[in-house]
Amino acid sequence: QRRDMGESIQKSIMELGSRLLSLHCKGACTHSSCLLSALRGARNGLFYGGKVRFTHALVMTLLFRKGTLSAKAKDIIKLTWEHARNLGTYVFIYKMIVCILQHLRHKRSWVHAFIAGGIGGYFVFGSKTAVNYQIILYLLSRITVGLGQLAANNGFLPNWSAYPALAAFCWAVVMALHHADTSVLQKSLSDTMVFLYNESDQWKTWRDFVPITLPANI
Repeated sequence: QRRDMGESIQKSIMELGSRLLSLHCKGACTHSSCLLSALRGARNGLFYGGKVRFTHALVMTLLFRKGTLSAKAKDIIKLTWEHARNLGTYVFIYKMIVCILQHLRHKRSWVHAFIAGGIGGYFVFGSKTAVNYQIILYLLSRITVGLGQLAANNGFLPNWSAYPALAAFCWAVVMALHHADTSVLQKSLSDTMVFLYNESDQWKTWRDFVPITLPANI
């Protein structure tokens, strides 16, 4: 009986693998092939991640990074490749896990997306690098707004524009955190807050009130 169970499990795994690798998917998926869909998703992730990060890295590196032109070029390529690689890898993992769950359960569900997203996010974006951290902060802000809108759409919150309240909440909290302990904020944000609110408490000449950097001979 144990042998029969083992053979049955092995057969099921082989059938699942055959479905996932098949060029003609017949499961609950909306595409014709799980493998080709995942590969296409990886390509789109590489393309989009590279396009978005290259322009951002180019501007930020040239404006704020110190060093030779060669070193700056290497930084731009490194940041662009990390973003493109991670996004492409994540999309591939996510789509394959969703396909596996849909073939196993014979239906589509948001639960599959949740599980696949969590697994992919942990293994691809779990390392705290500058690129990954920026992506996570971007997603956190978007899902916060999205969850609020979803709650309003389903009647759990009043269906009115919450943007003014969101703006008030964000600025109230960030100012309170800066006042209490600015070190808990992200370094770039903390430096900005210090420049805006702390350094403005001191001045030496009229030049400190001009909103541009003046040449030294003026």
